[in-house]
Amino acid sequence: MLIEPATFLPALMQDFYAAGGKIVVTEFPDRSQESSLDESVIINCIGLGSRDLFSDNGLIPIKGQLTFLLPQPEVEYIMISGGLYMFPRSDGILLGGSFERKVFTPEPDPQVAKSLSGP
Repeated sequence: MLIEPATFLPALMQDFYAAGGKIVVTEFPDRSQESSLDESVIINCIGLGSRDLFSDNGLIPIKGQLTFLLPQPEVEYIMISGGLYMFPRSDGILLGGSFERKVFTPEPDPQVAKSLSGP
């Protein structure tokens, strides 16, 4: 199933808030502060920091990159080939499929971007 994030996510957030949901962004210098929260549901969005915060060396990063091309309304098909993919969206054409195990840097790699967009 594919969705248009620019359409789906605002609708999802509207439903969430209408149902009484709230988002609270909080920083935790260590795990001890987590137990002081009153919330019944906590969503962990720590990302790379989760490994250090929870002392879980079994957690390894897998870095993926996306490249966006300008929107092209005439492109109405999806392509998947050899682990790479192309999805047309209203906000641009998404190219992806990179997969790098144990890469801790969040900075984009220009060589990977070039491999996604072709010669």
